Amino acid sequence: MEAGEVRFVDGIEEALSDDALIDQMRNHLLEGDVYIVKNFMPKDKILRIREYLCEIGRSSLPNYQTIEESCPNFHRIDRWDPRAHVRACVHSFSFFPWNHDVFGFFDLFRSVYQFKNRLSGLEPDSFLSTEPDRGCIARISFQYYPKGMGGLNKHQDPFDYHQITVPSMLMSKKGEDFQTGGLYVERYGEHLYLDELCDYGDVVYFNAKCNHGVEKIDPEEETDWLSGEGRWIALFAVNKLASNSRIADSKDLGA
Repeated sequence: MEAGEVRFVDGIEEALSDDALIDQMRNHLLEGDVYIVKNFMPKDKILRIREYLCEIGRSSLPNYQTIEESCPNFHRIDRWDPRAHVRACVHSFSFFPWNHDVFGFFDLFRSVYQFKNRLSGLEPDSFLSTEPDRGCIARISFQYYPKGMGGLNKHQDPFDYHQITVPSMLMSKKGEDFQTGGLYVERYGEHLYLDELCDYGDVVYFNAKCNHGVEKIDPEEETDWLSGEGRWIALFAVNKLASNSRIADSKDLGA
């Protein structure tokens, strides 16, 4: 599926209580339109979160955890692993609502999830409790795409009873943190680079069926996984548990 028009909204909190806007946005998302919600979080708070994640990455071993009830928060490095549902080069940091963290991420980002849920035709607090709901759970995935190597194959995300969109918040700025590459959606047979339309703290919503990926970040640069230099986002997913066979996996569409 290709993307349609790009539309802008000022503020999640205001939009959450606007039933007419929610219905309009849901219909537009189903048609493939992209929404950018401006100014959710200030740059200084984003940079504090980035530094916290960098310290985790520098001071503990990356590891893989199966997503199941009560699993720990974890971080992992993926270098185009062929075992992945979607091949990527990324350092990801996963947080679940049944675990506490120093920022209280699920309180901090609750309205982003509530907006996502309402757009998906769900109750606002779906999947946000400390217990799985219908075989799924909310997961915040902070993703770092390092200069020189970072990227993500073109793909489609799961679209089912749990979500129609997988929003992400920009935690870096193209032209400042990196120069080339970044998030794109396919539109009219070309790449529409959404990072070029966004600033720190903007949240992007589009149909999970839209073909999208992350073009390699500054591919001519030397890669330093510990530097934190490159592209950062926060991804607000609802993931199925490992035991849930009702929802399909993400679909890799190639480089």
